[in-house]
Amino acid sequence: MTHTGHRPGSRPLRPSGRTSRPGAGQSAQRASRGWHPDTIVDAYLVPGERVVLEETRSVRGFLMNQLLWFCVVILATLLVALIGEALLTSLALLACLGFAAFVAIRALQAWFTRYVVTDLRVLRVSGVLNRRAEFIPWTKITDITRTESLLQWWARTATICIESANDGSGFRSIEDVDDPAYFYRVLVEMVDRKQGRLKDISISDQ
Repeated sequence: MTHTGHRPGSRPLRPSGRTSRPGAGQSAQRASRGWHPDTIVDAYLVPGERVVLEETRSVRGFLMNQLLWFCVVILATLLVALIGEALLTSLALLACLGFAAFVAIRALQAWFTRYVVTDLRVLRVSGVLNRRAEFIPWTKITDITRTESLLQWWARTATICIESANDGSGFRSIEDVDDPAYFYRVLVEMVDRKQGRLKDISISDQ
């Protein structure tokens, strides 16, 4: 833990990289159009917004959730290979390659997903080519629930569900969070801060 209030290894508290934005098309410092997820997140922050915590969706957790499909594909390929038909074996291998490519793309999408806790909101930024940003302001959060499936327990991840006053919001869950206990504690302390019980966010490693 450092004097800035963040744990070692996580991104520290930081303001938005943009200092001013007079109006659309008038800013001397336009938002970055970089490709790294951290740069993408910076482009969605407003001036003066403070990042408390930023996490990525766990690729390990995502792959664990695909474990059943991995087993099905491997068993199906072995059965086809035992039949001995060259054409069927070739088709099965092509299907395996297609499945591997699909999983690789989804894993990349998982790595590009960022969950960001700021002093204003909870933000989710996702997408590699087609990007999407969704957020819930702290004033509308009514309930926070943490759930873990058996596979998530093995992968040491969890899903955190956020209930808000805006029932039409598509952003309701934070899936496959690495170190879910810490992430959940940050959310709880931020809610307490907004309710006035805490004066400022001060997360410990205890």
